[in-house]
Amino acid sequence: MLLVPLGDGWSPPDVAWRLALAGLGMGLNGGPAQALVMGAAPPGRAATVGSTVQLARSLGFTLGPALATAAWGPAGPDDGVRAGLALAALAACSAVPLLARPARGPANPTEKTADAAPAAPR
Repeated sequence: MLLVPLGDGWSPPDVAWRLALAGLGMGLNGGPAQALVMGAAPPGRAATVGSTVQLARSLGFTLGPALATAAWGPAGPDDGVRAGLALAALAACSAVPLLARPARGPANPTEKTADAAPAAPR
């Protein structure tokens, strides 16, 4: 949303401070989000949950700009930013129902998992 007011007369510093602010926000969000997700994971699944969160985050950082650029092309130079932001808003709104789903507990809490380390012999 920080890039919406930019028009034809923007300069690189105008974009730079906006991107720096967005990057700061994402950096401050990453650690607490990772801690929250890993804290809610069953003990034997912490590695799987942590890597899944990082995979989703990396895909977002990769696919977000790629999809925005793909939306920008057909919209043209005048409406490109708005088309990219509309696509981002649509993606965010489509994710909201996933957050409303009830959490699932482990099917069998005593079941051993593949990513749990075996106990050391005594």
